[in-house]
Amino acid sequence: MSCSPKKDPEDLAVVPVTADSLEEVVDSVANVREDGTATASTPPLDVKQQLPAELEVHLDRTHGLWQLPVLTDQDIQRVPPEEQGPYYLEADFNGDRQKDYAIQLLERDSAFVYAFIKEKDDFKEYLLERHQLFDIAGKQRSIRYLTLAKKNGKYYDYTTRKSMTIPQDGISVGAENYTATYVWEKSGFRKFETGD
Repeated sequence: MSCSPKKDPEDLAVVPVTADSLEEVVDSVANVREDGTATASTPPLDVKQQLPAELEVHLDRTHGLWQLPVLTDQDIQRVPPEEQGPYYLEADFNGDRQKDYAIQLLERDSAFVYAFIKEKDDFKEYLLERHQLFDIAGKQRSIRYLTLAKKNGKYYDYTTRKSMTIPQDGISVGAENYTATYVWEKSGFRKFETGD
């Protein structure tokens, strides 16, 4: 038994869909032009930065109301367009031939950098850094950005004052005058100061 009113076929108008009508979608709540896509977090501007579905599902389940941070234009431009970053990275960080992730999230009043290492059907989470946000141009912003430290890449560790070659992909967290690189060793990440 149905509760909906019966419609006569002549009451239902068929409106043809044209390319022009698809270009402009109106948000019925705000009554402004929108692209028709609603997102829970602030999406990156670059299409390559769209988070993988399995990572987004994990974040929704484990981090509740997470968001991507607002970065300065200068920090976004520090990552060349052909490279990964500045919001998240995907690579095999621990050498087990599974896809792992690193991401910078905005939670509460801080920016956090996490690594998610694939284990069976889920991820093991590692907190790499936590930083305060800075008021820049009236917005709370992170001054950190992520880049991929490439396997077999040569780096200089400013702490030990020695050159090194990393055995697998790592996570570099940069700021204006500082870079820390996290490399997997045995059962966790080791931090190297690789730039200033």
